[in-house]
Order: sequence, then structure tokens, then C-alpha cells
Amino acid sequence: MKERMVTKKSRLWTLAAMAVAITGFSSCLKNSDPTPPEPQTLIAFVNGVASPVYGLDIIQDGTKITPTPIAFGEAVGARFKPNTYKFDFKKGGADSTLNTLTALYDTSAYNTIIVYGDQGSGVEVFRLNEDFDGISRTKTNVRFYNLMPGPDGVDVFIGANKIFPSRYFADFEGGGYSQFEAVDVGTTTISVKDAAGAEIAVKGDAALTATGGAYNIYLMGQKGATGTTKPVIKVVAYQ
Repeated sequence: MKERMVTKKSRLWTLAAMAVAITGFSSCLKNSDPTPPEPQTLIAFVNGVASPVYGLDIIQDGTKITPTPIAFGEAVGARFKPNTYKFDFKKGGADSTLNTLTALYDTSAYNTIIVYGDQGSGVEVFRLNEDFDGISRTKTNVRFYNLMPGPDGVDVFIGANKIFPSRYFADFEGGGYSQFEAVDVGTTTISVKDAAGAEIAVKGDAALTATGGAYNIYLMGQKGATGTTKPVIKVVAYQ
């Protein structure tokens, strides 16, 4: 039954496949073929809710479209026909709604929906309408989102260079910090530190290898945790 419902809707796929599919979608937009492709919109869902006990189910207009719950730190994407959709985000395997987003998704657009927070402080949903027009085509491009609850700012380093200073939990909510920063192409280390220079999380194999590409860097988890929800750095490739 789950498989039937997912097939009926736009099938969700994982990040590795999504990065390839997005590149193909962008190419279609520039195609000079006089026969236009069928209108579509791309939506990526990122689960930044730091829970050790449940993942995230997505309900689209009353129908569950996640065959299995999205685990903490994971993301999936899908193609949809342009329309107004209501997405309910629920605890995996339970009828407990964490938050809801209803919005219009336009033709030939790319959207990222970030679900973050925790049950103690509340689970929030943030929608990004993506725009890649101004990114560097000779370097690679990154931006950062702090999804780790807490009052303290963090500094983000790529290699030895501090790229994003004094970034606070959910400081993107007002619409700021959506611009990409151009950095050198390559596999590198990304580290996040507190104001005193103590390391919170590190990712030593960050493959920022696409010239002209775009990446979101996320800090997720619970500060001080040591288990499943310990602070981690996740990198999402767009194109």
C-alpha cells in the first residue's frame, strides 16, 4: 500500500541521486527545443530534527509520500507538477503532526524545505526558493545553515579559512544568509567551532568538487550530545 501511494505521487529519491537529477533539470530549462518539457518543480526535504527515536514522515495533501521515515540528517527530493500543496510533517510511524506548510510551487522552480528544531522548543519549517543565477562558475559555492538549537553563535571554517563567522541557530528565518560564498574546488575539511575556538563538529572528507556547483552546509544535532543526535555537519550538493 505504501509503495502504491508513493508511485502514484512523485517518487522521492536520496541526495546522491538528487544532485544528478537537478543538473539534468537545469539543463532542460536552457534547452532551445521548441517543444517545451512538461512543467515541473523540484522540492528537496531536509530533516534537521534532532530526535534519536523517530524519523520524519511527509504527508502530501493527505497521502504519505515517504516509503520509510526520513532519518535525522538525511534528505530526499522529488519532482512535482506545479501546484499548491500542503505538506504535513509527522513523527515517523505515528499520527503526530510536528508542523505543516502550505505553499504554491511554481513551474521550473527549485525549492528546499528544511525541517528543524526539537519537540522541546518546537519543530519549525523553512522554505527556500532557490536562485542559482549569481553563483561563481569558476569556483564552487557554499552557504551555511545552523540547525543546532542553542543561544551561542558558531564559526564555520573550510580548511583554515573562516568562511561564516558568528552564525546563530535559525538566523536564516528572516530570509538572510541565502547568498552563496565562492570557495576553492576540492575535497577539504569543514569544521564548526564555538566563539572560544573549541571544535563542535568536523567533516574531514567534504567533497566540494563541482566547479560552478552549489552546496548547502548544515550543522545539525544537539550540543553536548554523544549518541545519535551528536552535532554533525551535513553537505548537500545542488548541481
